[in-house]
Amino acid sequence: MRLENSELRAFHAVIEEGGFKRAADALHISQSAVSQAVAGLENKLGAMLVQRGKELQLTDVGRRVFTHAADVLQREQRALEDIEHLKQGRAETLSLAMSGSINRFYARELISTYYQRNPHTRLMISEMPARSIIGAVIAGSVELGFGPFQKDMAAFDILPLYSDSRHLVVSPRHAEYQALVAGDPTALKRTPLIASALDNPDMRPSFARLRDQFSTVWEVSSLRLRIHMVNEGMGVTFLDRKLLNEHETCQTFEILSDLSFGRIDKQVGLYYRAGRELSDSANNFIGLCAERWNL
Repeated sequence: MRLENSELRAFHAVIEEGGFKRAADALHISQSAVSQAVAGLENKLGAMLVQRGKELQLTDVGRRVFTHAADVLQREQRALEDIEHLKQGRAETLSLAMSGSINRFYARELISTYYQRNPHTRLMISEMPARSIIGAVIAGSVELGFGPFQKDMAAFDILPLYSDSRHLVVSPRHAEYQALVAGDPTALKRTPLIASALDNPDMRPSFARLRDQFSTVWEVSSLRLRIHMVNEGMGVTFLDRKLLNEHETCQTFEILSDLSFGRIDKQVGLYYRAGRELSDSANNFIGLCAERWNL
């Protein structure tokens, strides 16, 4: 079974424009062609995508297909833009997603040097939680990921750059600071874990066991906001050793060293989809990082 781009484009337009007629006008095709495209998707998938009525409502399947359609059309648009730039003799795009720690400690130096060497390259750089970077690279939304490696990286070609560790920390301002530092599991059970992104426990059973140690898990993608929340005594979080050593606020946090799961060792580096032929812009960035870390 294959979902054609023309079908996805029509379905995406129906939702974005708020109706079949408006979608047809936006795409400059007939309304019947739009209806046939959406019906074709529904027949292929064996499920309704939208509830017809005065207002269109996406079904659960429809929401998933809409997300997929948006990703496909975004990648198509990016490819067309890159092709147009190449036709005009302009350089390619560096499409990169990095973690918050990478952004804080290394991004300014690396991007400044990269720009000096590649002044005509178009830059598309995002900061994301580590797990979100994995998904973005797999989906093709970005070409290169830069952050901590996950347990299973079989889908990627990787370039390890350095090793680091993450530590569970608490602020002295937390109401149960003394009990948490002493390793009291009941105090931990009353405390939220503030994480960059929530994992699916069915995909990572170890995370399900970890999250069970806390009262709940809050998803906060911003590193700066996570640090603020911990500093306010709102919960605990995992932070990189380098951040704990060099960030003024983080230096006041206490590592919960008496907990068996309070330390996570990791490798940090670059990765991209296995077997993918990289753009010159990506290869140039990889070369810069290899030079920076003396590889």
